[in-house]
Amino acid sequence: MSEIKVNSIKGVSASSAALTIHNTDGSVTIPTPDIPDKSNYNILINGQFDIWQRATDSGSNTTDAILAADRWFLASSGATKQVTRQAFDTGQTDVPSNPQYYLRFAVTTGNNNCALRQRIEGVDRVQGAVTLSFWAKGTNPAGGSFDIINRQNFGTGGSPSNVVDTGIGNFTVTSSWAKKTFTFTPASISGKTLGTNNNSYFELEVFRQPAGDTGTAAYTIDIANVKLEYGSYATDYQRINVGQELALCQRYYYKQASIFYGFFGYGTNSNINMMGNLIRPVEMRANPTVTMSAGSHWSSGPTAGGSGGYYSYAYGQTNSSNGPNLLNYELSAEL
Repeated sequence: MSEIKVNSIKGVSASSAALTIHNTDGSVTIPTPDIPDKSNYNILINGQFDIWQRATDSGSNTTDAILAADRWFLASSGATKQVTRQAFDTGQTDVPSNPQYYLRFAVTTGNNNCALRQRIEGVDRVQGAVTLSFWAKGTNPAGGSFDIINRQNFGTGGSPSNVVDTGIGNFTVTSSWAKKTFTFTPASISGKTLGTNNNSYFELEVFRQPAGDTGTAAYTIDIANVKLEYGSYATDYQRINVGQELALCQRYYYKQASIFYGFFGYGTNSNINMMGNLIRPVEMRANPTVTMSAGSHWSSGPTAGGSGGYYSYAYGQTNSSNGPNLLNYELSAEL
């Protein structure tokens, strides 16, 4: 019988041994992978698409904005697309960790740089090796594949002021759910200068029709369980409480529909100005932009004023025979 005696085994280009054989008893040591305890930590917010404060259907549009799922920016770049919330069948096993919803990004007229992206508050939060993972299915754009892009923005007055796209990888989809995993290391921010307005960010485009693909063919991509985590391994997606996810989203956007005006301010039975405190369930990233609109029983629509969403005024007309006056408002502190 042949016998091989070695102290260790390692790859040709490896810096350390994959196996270490001890001389005394012949036991083998296998290094433990460097997987930190981060099984429940996702740098991204709303990665399972539970929160849709604005709408669950963006409608067909060519707009570049957050229109549907919270925190997810829809970039058209000239394309016509529609984003909708889709529900998984109860008990499905195609996508693990029991997600309730997935996002459908349906493009009727394609164009290059059409994308789904999220901005992560603080460019310094995403440094060192990180791993992006998600599940996807659908059809591919005209060029045959999707790109994944990241970019760094150092905020107002920060340096460098130019924002450079950096490719992470590309992928294709089929009609079946499949997991996609990409490990990458963003450019170091050593020596860079952050702006003074606390609005720096790291931006991740989970998918986009590549810059060189100007085809207009239609395609649809479904995406679920989007996770960005520190380290070189993709851990399983673990759901957090929906209330926690909502609070994370409300740091950037809050919508209040049909609040009784008495909770906002009081006035007389004629056209009046009312001063009040706009309700915010969590501390927002910055003083928000206020958008107000009339609910029922207003003689004229309310208008926003005041400072930073703490105080604003509205005008309307109370009419007890018509029931209570109602007020709608939105607060936005998006990056």
